[in-house]
Amino acid sequence: MSDGNENISKNGWSEYGRLVLAELQRLNQGQDAMKQDLDAKFIELNNKISAFNTLEKDIEELKSWKKDVIEIWSATQMQQAKDEIYKQKGYYQRLIGIIVAAQIVFTLFMAFKDKIF
Repeated sequence: MSDGNENISKNGWSEYGRLVLAELQRLNQGQDAMKQDLDAKFIELNNKISAFNTLEKDIEELKSWKKDVIEIWSATQMQQAKDEIYKQKGYYQRLIGIIVAAQIVFTLFMAFKDKIF
């Protein structure tokens, strides 16, 4: 009977060892699956952060560009440039008018020089 108890004891321990081993393998597989899931989520998060950083850099570049454009060509400067253009346009129109008037006076003088002198 002691051999029977010893045999049952050995079989019970081996069965228990197999159950423990199966449970450890199941836990290991769960841990590996969780690790893979976390790695995938980490990669996804890194991609989103990278996209966010790229977007942030683009926004900074646009802000810098807008600041440069505003400094180069502000509304006040546009108004001053427009006024200067109209002022120059007025000078040219006056100059052309003076030249035309001088030509008319000179032509009339040449036409009537015999009658005047």
